[in-house]
Amino acid sequence: MEDYRETTIDSQEKTADIGNMTGTKCLVCEDRASGYHYSVFSCEGCKGFFKRTVQKGLTYVCREQGNCVINKSTRNSCQHCRYNKCTQMGMKKEAVREDRSPGGKHRHKRQRTEEMTGCVMPDGTLAAVPNKDEFQDTIIETLVNAQPDYFPKSDRVITGSSISVNELMQYGYSELKYIIEWAKKVPGFQELSMEDQMCLLKSSFMELNVLRLAYRSMNLGNCIKFAEGVVIPIDVAQGMGWGKELINATMEFTGRLQELKIDRTEFCIINAIVLTFPDAVGIQDKFSVLGLQTKILDTLRRYTLHNYPNETRRYGKTLLRLPSLRTVSAKAAEKFLSLTVDGSIQLNDLVFEMIT
Repeated sequence: MEDYRETTIDSQEKTADIGNMTGTKCLVCEDRASGYHYSVFSCEGCKGFFKRTVQKGLTYVCREQGNCVINKSTRNSCQHCRYNKCTQMGMKKEAVREDRSPGGKHRHKRQRTEEMTGCVMPDGTLAAVPNKDEFQDTIIETLVNAQPDYFPKSDRVITGSSISVNELMQYGYSELKYIIEWAKKVPGFQELSMEDQMCLLKSSFMELNVLRLAYRSMNLGNCIKFAEGVVIPIDVAQGMGWGKELINATMEFTGRLQELKIDRTEFCIINAIVLTFPDAVGIQDKFSVLGLQTKILDTLRRYTLHNYPNETRRYGKTLLRLPSLRTVSAKAAEKFLSLTVDGSIQLNDLVFEMIT
């Protein structure tokens, strides 16, 4: 959290440092990413290289044929091919702040003013807010409409221990069906190959499950809402085999969402961000997945700036919830597999496949 830097005009550059906390790889050299820089998850080395190249207007010449392999070991061997790969992976020159180059402090100031609407912040500074974009509005509307119901259904009201652990696991299967149907409606998702769609669903299933459970459990105190009408006290859930560590981690994450007062629209956008991480195992077309997630990230950024103009750090704080979500989800998957192995629970075959 200490690595968070305030979102400003060029928030593509100044973003929450979530890459190194989630194990995401740099899309340029495959080293560990330190964050989301210039529209791409990248390491500090490639981030700095791209920034220097753009700010100083540097050009390079390849000694070979212009197709050098760029990875962690070879990235310093050919600057020409390294820069080309930066741009091929989606790094944007316009995201590099002009006012950080020598003598460039006021460059393009008028242009930026015309492209932004201003909000006066408590400290008297002017926070620029991007003008609304019809495409962004369409994404928001589609995501919200795609997820009108984030509760699995129950045919009875359960508030205590009058339910078995295997009955609860059936709601996990219902959750999976909801998630699959919802994912099909996420703008751009079905344009990906079927193989990449399946990789993304498998990679994000447990995180989406935990995110949805935590969101609907906000403001319930020491209870977890597994489904509509199914609210279980945490001590009962713990006794069913969830374990103290997993329960505490889940409640801590729920509390972090509650602290920020995540609204319904943010919740819907966050779901789409979680679905589209390009570090999913087995992804073939990382460039397309990254492009899709970039649009969704920018949608969240614009939404928070427009709807919470006095909370300049809200976008970054929201992204900082994602590493802890991944941690809790890993604990949950490990726990459920353990309970399955010892015979305590019976997982649906499809659910089992999704978490293994």
